[in-house]
Amino acid sequence: MKPQLLCALAFGTMASATTIHAQYWQRCGLGTIGPTEVQTLYGDSVSDRLLAGGTFLWIRNENDTVIGVGQAAWNGQRWDSLATRIQPAQGGVQQTFHFLRYEGELYACGGFVMPLPGGEYNWGLARLNDVQSVWEPLECLNPNMNGMSTLVPKQPGSTLYATGYTGSICGFPEACVFRYDGSAFYEWEPFAQIPFDDGNYVGYVFDYLGKTYMTGSYRNPLGSGQVTFMRYNGSSWEYVPGWNTQSPIKEIMIHNDTLFVAGCFRLDTGGPGNLIAAFNGETWNTMGGGLSYPPVPMASCALSMVWWHDALFACGQFNHAGGVFVNKVAKWDGQRWCGLPGTLNTTAGSIATLAIFRDSLYMCGGFTTIDGDTIKQVAKWIGGDAVENCSDPVDLIENLFKPTLLITPNPATNQVTFATDQPMGVAIYDALSRIVWSGRISGRTTINVSSWAAGSYTVRHEYGAIKLLVAH
Repeated sequence: MKPQLLCALAFGTMASATTIHAQYWQRCGLGTIGPTEVQTLYGDSVSDRLLAGGTFLWIRNENDTVIGVGQAAWNGQRWDSLATRIQPAQGGVQQTFHFLRYEGELYACGGFVMPLPGGEYNWGLARLNDVQSVWEPLECLNPNMNGMSTLVPKQPGSTLYATGYTGSICGFPEACVFRYDGSAFYEWEPFAQIPFDDGNYVGYVFDYLGKTYMTGSYRNPLGSGQVTFMRYNGSSWEYVPGWNTQSPIKEIMIHNDTLFVAGCFRLDTGGPGNLIAAFNGETWNTMGGGLSYPPVPMASCALSMVWWHDALFACGQFNHAGGVFVNKVAKWDGQRWCGLPGTLNTTAGSIATLAIFRDSLYMCGGFTTIDGDTIKQVAKWIGGDAVENCSDPVDLIENLFKPTLLITPNPATNQVTFATDQPMGVAIYDALSRIVWSGRISGRTTINVSSWAAGSYTVRHEYGAIKLLVAH
């Protein structure tokens, strides 16, 4: 019988949990016991459970306590065991970093050491056997205390990589990245161009617009020193345009062909934005000024992002977004930042993770009360569309979720070039609203305007309009 069923049977005769919530947030159980934390959440649509990971041994419901050893599952009403324990219950609990699904299978990664039959141990990487509800090592053991302890990216449909500090898997030469296809590990050849260093570390490896990007802190393959973000073009490494900082990246997300990056970077330390920024493959957008933590700028960081109801939600250690006050969670709708109502206790640490489960927003972090009610470590948003302290909207041309069209030169004389980040239909009208040119453009398109009458023209496309001046 599966451990989570045992848990449910053991407490099945107890009264249903009492729902306690503030005006905007609802609690999920009573949190963990002792100086431990829930540090990651994952909405698993396959098992229809919200998975929690962290450093906790126990996690509490309203009427009982469940042993989790760094992992637990929320079914909407109570916490239960996720599976058999991924690590021993004795001693300190080593952190589960995060969960992800790859080709239908559930994986976990972290700092845990799994004891196996026969006295062997597996470090940091595991896959769930759903039939037996048992965590198992991957195709070969990850040696005890090996540098590989992360599976990335958490982006659906992506190539899966094992990353971390320098280590070896399956007898391959030491590296910080190995590719994984669900049944075997492989060397990842581009990493061979990175100079060896015991201190090399790789976080995310992911594909975006035909190139492979790598975050972390590793030796520069094109020069001296360390780098934190580069990309591989199929034959060699190259710098990411506009990235000039040693600050770490904590989270990446790709949505509508836009790359969103969150971390501890700031404009004043060479970053392309403040804690969060968007990238189209060549240029960055600061997203209305981004996020900040004026009390201690050096401690500021954005840690997690999710896309929900046509908006981007970010959390971490910050209390301003777009220059207005927010409480460690902020919403970006493409034009402005807004805070989410709800006062967290002032001693709370950062909000570590946001997740979506059953089309609801959840967060976890170091809070113990919200709006004066006891809501500890995990909370569900019940505030609907409520927002507060919204920043001024940026210009529509800066809207990241609509393709942009640039016209150069403007005014034009003989030729004009259109540049767009997505294919679009364009029609150009003269002052009498007559179409003088129409067509579909992609990338860069140049047309001849030498025969047009001097004056003002309107360039219309699916997402807006721009004035074009022709002067001879």
